[in-house]
This record gives sequence, structure tokens and C-alpha cells, in this order.
Amino acid sequence: MQLREYERMFKALADKQRLRILALLSRRPLVVNDIKLMLRLSMPTISQHLAILREANLVIDNKQGRWVEYSIHPQLHDKSTFPGIIYAELKTLFDGDKTLELDFEFLDKINSRAGITGR
Repeated sequence: MQLREYERMFKALADKQRLRILALLSRRPLVVNDIKLMLRLSMPTISQHLAILREANLVIDNKQGRWVEYSIHPQLHDKSTFPGIIYAELKTLFDGDKTLELDFEFLDKINSRAGITGR
């Protein structure tokens, strides 16, 4: 990684809302509307957060018809890289945070209404 890439990654991780988005995406891919519903932020704000996360190679987007689905970037699952180590550490912290616990409960409700099972 180049210095600029580290800068982008740390900038992306330095915001509570972006950490919440990463936590939600650690459970399953989501579309912008789901994230908007869960975080109660405007569509432009969500889009801006996702753009920062994409620039930092933390999330990827996948066009599904007229929807764009966001998920964790595959590089974060490689624990032999610095971003992978950071992501693995963050995932251990996600389960202990009270705000994220409420987000996960809400996501589980959305999943059950949509017929999605598992985490």
C-alpha cells in the first residue's frame, strides 16, 4: 500500500457513520435505501459516505438491475494484509458496541421481513 492509500483508509474509518455502514455490511450486502432506513440519514449523505468507503477500497458496489448493492471489499477478508488485519479487529469490536447492537437487531428485523436468513 502507498501512503495515500493508508490516508484514505484511515480517513474512511475515522467517522462513526462509516463504521456503522461497515458493520452492517459485515452482516450482508445492502442497497443504499436499506442503509438510509437504518441510519436515518439523507440519501446524499449515505452516498457520500459510500463514496469515501469505495475510494478507500473498503466496500465495493455491484449493480443489480436498477439497484446498487454494496458489500465489503474482498481484500478485507485477507488477514495477511494490513486492511484485512484492521477489518478483522473491527469485526471483533462490532459485537460489543451498543449502537451497533441496535443496528444489528434492526437489520435482523428487515432480514426476517424480506425472508433473508443468517448473518
